[in-house]
Amino acid sequence: MFGFLRPKSQRKRSVLAKQKVKSSPKAQKAAGQAWSLAAKGLLGVLFVVVVWGLGIRISDKIQEIGSYVNSILVLPPKEWRIEIVNSSGAHLPEDVKREIYKIAAKSLRTGSPQELRSLARNVESSGMLEAVRVIRPVTDAVILTAELRKPSLLIDVGTKTRFLTADGTIFGDAADSSTQSNHPKPNVRVTGIFDQRPNPQLDQSQRVITTSDERRHLEDALEIWGLVRNSGVEIKSISFQKFRGYALILDDDTEIVIGLQPFAYKLKKLQNILDGLRRDGIVASRIELDYEGKAFIKERKL
Repeated sequence: MFGFLRPKSQRKRSVLAKQKVKSSPKAQKAAGQAWSLAAKGLLGVLFVVVVWGLGIRISDKIQEIGSYVNSILVLPPKEWRIEIVNSSGAHLPEDVKREIYKIAAKSLRTGSPQELRSLARNVESSGMLEAVRVIRPVTDAVILTAELRKPSLLIDVGTKTRFLTADGTIFGDAADSSTQSNHPKPNVRVTGIFDQRPNPQLDQSQRVITTSDERRHLEDALEIWGLVRNSGVEIKSISFQKFRGYALILDDDTEIVIGLQPFAYKLKKLQNILDGLRRDGIVASRIELDYEGKAFIKERKL
């Protein structure tokens, strides 16, 4: 301020000082680069600090997970608490539960995932239950969910009579007393389907492994059973004969030959024929419905 009052020498130095403040473009560029490097360095330090902090947290988390896994998978409890739940909501028989407890006692040691899968397979292999799942929600407890298999028919497979469910699953042994107590024994038997292959293999769940032809015949037998049951006709068995088809044995031992599909109209005709025979006081030993448009009736000799 009021520089014109200062001596010339001072005014000259002031002008030179102002000229030094106005640095050259090169100097400005160098200063900008220096600031950029400093900022990057600071960000780098911050990044290292954050990563280091996260590393500690991740390491701690891994240690926690490791301790948890070690506690639940390696260190077995002194006694397992086992809860058995029927996923369909129905009550499971007490003898079924007792059998599961026995299987669990042999299968469970550390409670590892492999043991839980093995327990599920072993329970299914018993032939009592299906859709078995096993989980371990806490250290000393296991929850097993499953459904009781519901047989619809008996079926001859080789020298054994097994159970057939509505979805075509074949399992168990109807002659086994323990299996009988777990499943109500059906009254109708299917025969002939396994005459050509009397010793089929079983899968890990002890279910009969079937071929495509056998599955088709099983579906036919189940369809026939559904139609007969709805008609009110009482039968003992459904038999299959290759090339000829299916035949029924009624409760009074009358043989009904219905052949191959379609079945619905034949069984409807059968109901009408049986009603007519009862009205006329005739007892038939054999009725053949496998000829289109015709029915052959053989009367029983009294």
